[in-house]
Amino acid sequence: MNSLLDLNTSNKFGFLIVGIFLMSLLTSMNFLKNDAQYNEYFMQKISNYWLYFIMQALTLFLVTLFSAIVVFLFSFMLSSDIIVDLVAIMSLATTGFVGVGIAFLCKPQWNKHPYAGQMGIILLVYVALAGSSIDLLHYVSWFLPPVSQMITIFQEQTSIRALIPTAIQQFVYACVLIVLSGTFYEKKLSN
Repeated sequence: MNSLLDLNTSNKFGFLIVGIFLMSLLTSMNFLKNDAQYNEYFMQKISNYWLYFIMQALTLFLVTLFSAIVVFLFSFMLSSDIIVDLVAIMSLATTGFVGVGIAFLCKPQWNKHPYAGQMGIILLVYVALAGSSIDLLHYVSWFLPPVSQMITIFQEQTSIRALIPTAIQQFVYACVLIVLSGTFYEKKLSN
């Protein structure tokens, strides 16, 4: 497979990071849009916003984790060290979680104002993928989605274990986006 694409490991892992990010973002947006259309009755039945919201987030996290495992296994990048493989899967999964977080954040705009939602998502995807390479954004890098940071660190470091702090940062970032989205969306529903 490597001879077909003629990619080294760092380039292949970079493509996997971008691919899992976009795949989880699009899957999450589709899930949330269809969920809003088809589960209105279910939402009324359970009548607990936060339970419903947490179930949505857990479902998307599990789908993203499963996708990260499958994508990594079929990328033929397995190594003899299981820790390296687990760190790579964790890095892919947390990158996908950032995509889920962005989808949750843009969910209200996507459903109510499709053009504003699309522009917001395009802007966030651009910033997420090019954020660490734009010098102007260096001062607010803690605010940006850390997807490009994952690729940069992997290409500059000799060990995949150097990705662990960035993976943790991505997980926290995704959780913050989802909680903020849930809080803002709950306030919109109550008004």
